[in-house]
Amino acid sequence: MCDHDDPKSFVKGAFWGALAGAVLGILFAPESGEKTRKKIKDKSEELAEKGMEAAERVTDKVEEVKNRVEPYKEKAEEFIRDTEERAKEEADNIKKRYFKGTK
Repeated sequence: MCDHDDPKSFVKGAFWGALAGAVLGILFAPESGEKTRKKIKDKSEELAEKGMEAAERVTDKVEEVKNRVEPYKEKAEEFIRDTEERAKEEADNIKKRYFKGTK
């Protein structure tokens, strides 16, 4: 199923279209092979650098989100431990009352 209203799809399509256009423009430009190879190499390095910068930003954002969520995770774990402990205590109390009444 294709969603034409998805902004991410548009951005991906625009990126790949621009990249394909740039590569084809370089390859079909009336220049020597050496100049063309240098342009391809330079463009590849530029795109690789931009990719690394984007990956670094994503990594930083993930770390930021992780740091924001960590306190809530600890509180949730503590709540679960406390609830489990109270449930065990209540189960023990019920057992004691039950067995006390059956003797």
